[in-house]
Amino acid sequence: MANKLLKKENIGKLIEALNNEGSVFVAPTNPTSIPPLKKGDTGGFVVYAPVAKAEEIMFDYIIPRNSFKEFLFPQTEPIAAFTIGKEGVDMKGVEVNPKETVIFGSRPCDAASVASLRAVFNWDFKDEFYNRREDKAVVMTVACTKADDSCFCTTVNLTPDTPNGSDILLRETTDGYYAVEAITDKGKKFIERFANIFSSKPQAPSLQPIADVKPIAGIDVKKIKEWLKDTKHYENPLWQELARKCIGCGACTFACPTCHCFDIVDEGSAYEGERIKNWDACQFEFFTLHTSGYNPRDTQYKRWRNRFMCKFNFYPSKFSSRGCVGCGRCIRVCPVRLDITEVMEEISKL
Repeated sequence: MANKLLKKENIGKLIEALNNEGSVFVAPTNPTSIPPLKKGDTGGFVVYAPVAKAEEIMFDYIIPRNSFKEFLFPQTEPIAAFTIGKEGVDMKGVEVNPKETVIFGSRPCDAASVASLRAVFNWDFKDEFYNRREDKAVVMTVACTKADDSCFCTTVNLTPDTPNGSDILLRETTDGYYAVEAITDKGKKFIERFANIFSSKPQAPSLQPIADVKPIAGIDVKKIKEWLKDTKHYENPLWQELARKCIGCGACTFACPTCHCFDIVDEGSAYEGERIKNWDACQFEFFTLHTSGYNPRDTQYKRWRNRFMCKFNFYPSKFSSRGCVGCGRCIRVCPVRLDITEVMEEISKL
């Protein structure tokens, strides 16, 4: 239950206080002043990015084009350095000492993805690079008051104001405030730390209505999961038809808040270099290519099938976590408009 208020005019004070402590403040912003991509887009090209002042924040937006996963799981990062000499190879791991990162304006679907990333990076091996960044992150989620036709959070059993994955949940009021609710101990301590910025709530605030996102009528997620678990459907000819449009660009995987695949490569000279971890995508042709030349996913429909199976079978079964949070980014960024919800509808009919 919300018991504090944050005045929008005071966000600048919060940014200043955090900057003075050496922290990073990430928020929805338009760093390049790109105009709306199409009629109806709000705020133009909005992305999660570090901001230095409140004037850089975009408050009127539906969802940023990127997810904030790159602040927990960077697109590229060195994990070790090596030198090669007469006595052999000397390799030293890279120490990760991330700054505190406050992620303001997260949407509930994005916040819900944190549990999914945490599960995969703490499975059979604990990824300290990820864990230290998550430990230093404070997720301040703003409940959605509007949505577009690509949003489908309620179809995957989330809501526009779900607190999952948030440290602090903010709900907009009608008079320029946010009603503030601490979800985790981390969130509670953060509010206490900046008690001069978060004010007490004298009376129940008038909240703006939450976005009305109706579940897609023709989709039955439970039925989809059961169908995918049945191995006889793995070679169903339907996959080729459903994924026919896919061109393998990987945009969906890079935009997705739960996709987590990466590659590790050595870069440098014959004498020294770095071992680098980079984002990768199961939609790329060489993702599963063996050194023998054999590729078990040698056609695009097999790669797209894998992504869909990951979302609604592999991920939930292996990690008891969500592979899809219904953010709709994969729909928005797809150059051929391969709509995952349309595939979900088709499988729900079977």
